[in-house]
Amino acid sequence: MNTSEKPPTEGELLAMAYADGELAPDAARAFEERARREPTLAREVADLRRLQVLAREAAGPEPMDSEWERIAASGAHRASLGLGFALLLVGVIGVGSWATFELWRADVLLGAKVAISAFLAGFLILLAQAIRARMRTLPYDSYTKVRR
Repeated sequence: MNTSEKPPTEGELLAMAYADGELAPDAARAFEERARREPTLAREVADLRRLQVLAREAAGPEPMDSEWERIAASGAHRASLGLGFALLLVGVIGVGSWATFELWRADVLLGAKVAISAFLAGFLILLAQAIRARMRTLPYDSYTKVRR
């Protein structure tokens, strides 16, 4: 396997895609034929597969799916999440309101007030747009139904 810092060659990129199972069936067959003619590509695939095995072995054990489901179904878990998010929202609104009131009440230059207000307004607009975009694209997310 190539460990230098130069960019991977076209053959190395194909070997990575093949080892990860990302090639279409016809492209995979063409790569297999090419690997029969080029032993360096076959060795590259073997090295990549060994690396995949090592990575899987290095990862610690994950909790069983039944344990994740038990935690998610727990009423205490759902209630604590709901309470936590509600308190966070109340706190953000309260601190934001207080800070805005104090900013405009305090003896601060008008330019600073406008700049800070513009920054906060821009941040809130971008946050709202990010949440909106995520909510709109959630039905099309192919990973929402993927199980651990």
